[in-house]
Amino acid sequence: MIKNLSPSRASQFKTCPKQFKFANIDKIKEPTNEVQAKGTTVHEALEKIFDLPKEERNLENLHNLFRKVWTDVRASDEHVHLFNDQSEEREWGLDGLKLLSNYLTLENPALFDPLERERWVRGSIEDLNLRGILDRMDRNDKGELIIVDYKSGKAPNAKYKEPRFFALKLYALLIKNEIGETPAELKLIYLQNSTIHTMKVDEEMLKNAEKEILEIWNNIKVAFESNNFPTIKNTLCDWCYYKPICPEFNKNAPSTVELENCNEKIDEINETLEAINLVGGLDNLPDNSPLKNTNLDEINKNLEELNITKNKIVKDIEEFLRK
Repeated sequence: MIKNLSPSRASQFKTCPKQFKFANIDKIKEPTNEVQAKGTTVHEALEKIFDLPKEERNLENLHNLFRKVWTDVRASDEHVHLFNDQSEEREWGLDGLKLLSNYLTLENPALFDPLERERWVRGSIEDLNLRGILDRMDRNDKGELIIVDYKSGKAPNAKYKEPRFFALKLYALLIKNEIGETPAELKLIYLQNSTIHTMKVDEEMLKNAEKEILEIWNNIKVAFESNNFPTIKNTLCDWCYYKPICPEFNKNAPSTVELENCNEKIDEINETLEAINLVGGLDNLPDNSPLKNTNLDEINKNLEELNITKNKIVKDIEEFLRK
């Protein structure tokens, strides 16, 4: 059973419990694609522009930050195989620079300082530990809190905007619970088509957000207890990385049961080691502790063997996914 939930994980479960299982229980990592890499690089450039003096927060420096961020990570294992050739990478980069140019048609970063950037937000709602990172938090001219999120994609039609605020509603709820101040407004900045969508915050909205996330959490717990994570067919299935191993689309898909069992045992061992390390080692445990007689050499050996088995299974599945 997972210990924490983020808005993105909750949204993933709503979209398709089977996809949620592949990503978070089987822990089959989806490789970074060009769209994700662009979004991450754009976000980091927008974060770093506010490190500069106000008079230097201009288009040239924003573009230079994008180039620097990408130069720093492009050779990493996560990104090195993204492009077939330099022309593909160049077109990708030009599109990223265009998104940042679009941003400057919506806001002038030289005129304000954010209250916070890349803020960790976490809190408990009943038995749920909820956490995530919000892009930016501002204060408006009235001194009210505004929660801001950058989107590198295209804004939906205004009449369909409400579901896109799901994560920000949860962040607003957590901020209120943490600091005792209710944000006044949520703001989504869409860079592809230079659009800003906003939504006012009120108590009813926050109550509904709390109700919705607890309902999702309860559904997740039921899915864990029954080991039943059904597939939900939707318009995003054709773009789902896990489609080739989804039994809804491939009756001969490889089983992930052994991988799930490996991950469960690895998590159990890591929790044991974490508990021992927390007190400074076995010698510091009380004599009546069930962990007192733990054979560290044995469980570390088991952990190593489990990781070898897990990595082999993951490698085989990843090869299947690349076919």
